[in-house]
Amino acid sequence: MTSKHTDLGTNEIHQRHSVMVEGGKMPRAKVMDQTMIDRYLIDGLLSLSEHQAGEYLLNQASRAGIFAKPLRYDVGGGEPSKDAMATEGLMRFGRTLALVRKALGIHHHKILQSVVLENRDVSSDSRDLKILKQALRLIADRRMSGGRNPLRHLKSRS
Repeated sequence: MTSKHTDLGTNEIHQRHSVMVEGGKMPRAKVMDQTMIDRYLIDGLLSLSEHQAGEYLLNQASRAGIFAKPLRYDVGGGEPSKDAMATEGLMRFGRTLALVRKALGIHHHKILQSVVLENRDVSSDSRDLKILKQALRLIADRRMSGGRNPLRHLKSRS
């Protein structure tokens, strides 16, 4: 009789995080609160759309390459480097942060960046939590809702 091998996480992970064990042929543990915005969603401090806006920003940051990554030692064939300084991902990420800074101010920009990208906890400060929520709602409304209405130039007939 063969036993099923699985990794359902360590005791430390279970003590420090909210863990869900997924069943099936090969059960596995899934950490539900890897980031601060995940914890805020679980605790009811963020709405689902605000959390999704935070994940949107994290995805942009990852594509922009702002998180540490290993060095590449492969030999190039004379092609342009894929690790250029101003990538398309970095430009998109910068535009999203610039949107927050221009619409709401530098403090909103700093709070958003420190919570979403650096995992700073602001749940004990109601003012900073409100600022975070405003910044995330702006991203949800302006970046994730499909953009501008393509018929905005037409006047409504009412």
